Amino acid sequence: MRQQTARAQVKATLFGLGDRWGSTAERLGAEVAAALLAFGPEASDLAAAAGQLDVSVEEDAFGRWDIGLCLKHYEVRLTEILWLADGLDVPDQVKRQWPDLTQHGWDCALRVAKLVLSVLGSPLVQRGRAVPNPARAQFRAALAAIGDRPETAPEELVRNVREGLRAFGSDTPDNLAAAEQLGISVEENAEGWDVGLCVRRPGLRLSRLLRSAVGSPLPQQLLEDLPDLIQEDWDTVLTVTAAILAALESDPVDKSQVSGPAKRSPEGSPNLP
Repeated sequence: MRQQTARAQVKATLFGLGDRWGSTAERLGAEVAAALLAFGPEASDLAAAAGQLDVSVEEDAFGRWDIGLCLKHYEVRLTEILWLADGLDVPDQVKRQWPDLTQHGWDCALRVAKLVLSVLGSPLVQRGRAVPNPARAQFRAALAAIGDRPETAPEELVRNVREGLRAFGSDTPDNLAAAEQLGISVEENAEGWDVGLCVRRPGLRLSRLLRSAVGSPLPQQLLEDLPDLIQEDWDTVLTVTAAILAALESDPVDKSQVSGPAKRSPEGSPNLP
């Protein structure tokens, strides 16, 4: 399977996770795992992580429920783990690989990842109907546009993502800080050019940043709230989240056929609005 087809498949499956909440959680979980395997069949760590995934149904005190990705054996949402990880120091191995990355940039990556996974889950459902949430639709549309319309000016793409993030996640100081650090990078290679979410300084793709943290020691802070969490779980969260963020990037666009933002960054350096 070509990578372009695989990316389209995993992206459709991820967005379908929230749209097809009437399906069984078991079926949705199997579809997400299969799509991730198709997206990176050569990566043994992604294959292992996909096997640890499931979809859980959670209900609140008002009888409303939603679905989202969780760890299979623990039944804790990936979003909860990322939320608990908020504020953790940059892992040493990440510092070594990306010495220009700041603590603010690392915080941005975790917060944006948490909100992305959250919005890809289902809306709240009550009495068989989805509870209307315009902010959710706004954020999902902005994320989808990155891969669907890569020729759009990066300034417009990131503006829409920032606005969607703030609307969906609310204007808390943490979310405002994350939105400020968020950017869209344009990268050029032999296949063409592509766009994706990045930390504005130093222009590092979020997917690459989280991928570089795989294998970092399980933070003790997480064990205070989730004492049964193991190293494999932490690696699963990072691996799956990095793959999901990569799936939201665009496929390579042939620069000889489409005039796009990469034409304004001929060296392949990030365009940082």
